[in-house]
Amino acid sequence: MKQFMADSCLKELDPRTLTLDHAMQARDVELIKDKRLRSSQEIKQAAQDQAILEDLRNGVKIRQAITVFVVGDVNYVVDGFHRTGACLKYLRENPKANLTIPALVIKNRTYREAVATAQDANQNHGVGVTVDEVMQSKFRKLIVEGKFNLSVSAVMKEVGCSKGQAAHIAKGLKACGKAFTNPVDVEFTDLAVYVDKLQHGLQNQFYCPDSTWDSKGFPKIRRLSDIASGKEFTGFDMDDDAWEQVQIETATKDFGRLIERYGDDLFREALRKYVKGTGLGISITKRNNWLEQAGSVKGDEVPEGWDGTVVPVIDNDF
Repeated sequence: MKQFMADSCLKELDPRTLTLDHAMQARDVELIKDKRLRSSQEIKQAAQDQAILEDLRNGVKIRQAITVFVVGDVNYVVDGFHRTGACLKYLRENPKANLTIPALVIKNRTYREAVATAQDANQNHGVGVTVDEVMQSKFRKLIVEGKFNLSVSAVMKEVGCSKGQAAHIAKGLKACGKAFTNPVDVEFTDLAVYVDKLQHGLQNQFYCPDSTWDSKGFPKIRRLSDIASGKEFTGFDMDDDAWEQVQIETATKDFGRLIERYGDDLFREALRKYVKGTGLGISITKRNNWLEQAGSVKGDEVPEGWDGTVVPVIDNDF
């Protein structure tokens, strides 16, 4: 944090001016393999959150400052998710309350810096953060920072881990680097979009089951290392029919992500233009015709009250 001190100051902030991007939070109890330990940690965290809220209800303000990165005109909380969350919950209960929270405000930051710094936030404090959670948060940070070509020894120095663990991390980083085949994809302005591109790129290289990803959508260290090494379950372990079904299911999920990102209408129009002349034998009606048959008054308007249901009209009108 020393490199940020020149742009920093201590302030009292209205919690309602802060942005909690939960995808940034380093804590990830799903990585705890022992179910009893995982449940225990969840209970402890919930109890701590409740204790903060009860203090606020009893007139005890937050004393420990949170850390806020100013990115453009957005105030991102990078350390202090639970304290901020408790304040916001209290303000929902008491909307007219005059509540502020102490904050170390660091200006002139980038979104990438905010996400990377947030990965460090819970490593030295919090309720029983496990080694697996710490290692995974450090792995996320290296991915976010684009450090895909670190050697094993460099990983050991950056992360502070054994040579064996560093080898898994280095292998995973190289695989992530290959996932970004387009230099534009490495640009970092939206975490969800970045993670989506990362997943898509990895899935183009390997068969990645759902268990590959952590709760933030990043690949798990050992899972990705084993997949990249060919140790994981792959299509070669299946007969042709089974592997074909896996590929169809994966492609269906890819289409689902695209539809979710762009919406039914834009996805359909893009698909119509793409398949034209490809010889795939797919016919899709023009956008205006489809919208009109869905009940639109004008062909370039979305029908009033339309729920997005696809109209099953197929012809060769290109």
